Amino acid sequence: MGAAGVEVLAVSPDPNERSQELADRLRVRYRFLADTDLAVTRRLGLVHAAGGVGGKDVPRPAAVVIDRQGIVRWTAFSNNVQLRPDAQEVLRAVRAL
Repeated sequence: MGAAGVEVLAVSPDPNERSQELADRLRVRYRFLADTDLAVTRRLGLVHAAGGVGGKDVPRPAAVVIDRQGIVRWTAFSNNVQLRPDAQEVLRAVRAL
């Protein structure tokens, strides 16, 4: 998505080291924000209460497209922590800006 002038930021409940290992393994170039206490996730209203192992709160998978003025223009959410928003759908939303 870099070619489209888009910056991708992944918000993850994992520590930076674990996210970096994942990024290296998947060869992704976007940045990760460690949200280990789910503060950002809670502020965005993306908590899947008791959705994790042992009833632990976890983030809902989501994609949010925000324009240069900081206005949310498109969102996609999932209630299944194993499903992620489709990258092609996100790219279409970005191109529609």
